[in-house]
Amino acid sequence: MMKEGQDLLEIVGYQVQRAELLMDRDARATLSPYDVTPTKMTALILIRDNPGSDQSALGKALRVNRSSAMKLVNLLVDRGLIERRPGRDLRTNALHLTDEGETLVAAMLADLRASDARMTAALTGEEIKTLVRLLRKLGRPAPKPRAQS
Repeated sequence: MMKEGQDLLEIVGYQVQRAELLMDRDARATLSPYDVTPTKMTALILIRDNPGSDQSALGKALRVNRSSAMKLVNLLVDRGLIERRPGRDLRTNALHLTDEGETLVAAMLADLRASDARMTAALTGEEIKTLVRLLRKLGRPAPKPRAQS
C-alpha cells in the first residue's frame, strides 16, 4: 500500500474527496437493492421537500443541465416514483412524489441513515455535528476575489 505523504495528508480537498469516495461507495451499495443511485435519491428528497417544484429548479439544485434533469425526471416518472402535475404556467410541470415514491424514500432514508452511522462510527456525536457544520460551510460558494487596483 502506498503512503500518502505529508502534502496529501494536509490538503483539505484531497481528504474531503477521499472521504466522499468511501461514503459514496457505501451509499451506492446501500441503495442498489432499490435500483436507485445517490443522485436519484437526492432528486426524490428534493421533490419531496419542494412539492410542486419544476424540472428546471430540480436541475439547478442538482447542478445538472436541462437535458440531464429531463432524463432523470422521465426515469423517475417511468418508475412510478414521481408524477407531473400542471405547473405555474403552460410550459412547466409541477413535480410531486407518488405514494410509492413516499414509501420508497422513507425506506431508503432509513437504510442511508444506517450507512451514515456505519461510516461515521469512529466519530463522536459532537464530532459528527461539527463535521456536518464544517462541510456545509465549505459547500457554500467561495467569495469572489477582489479586483486589484
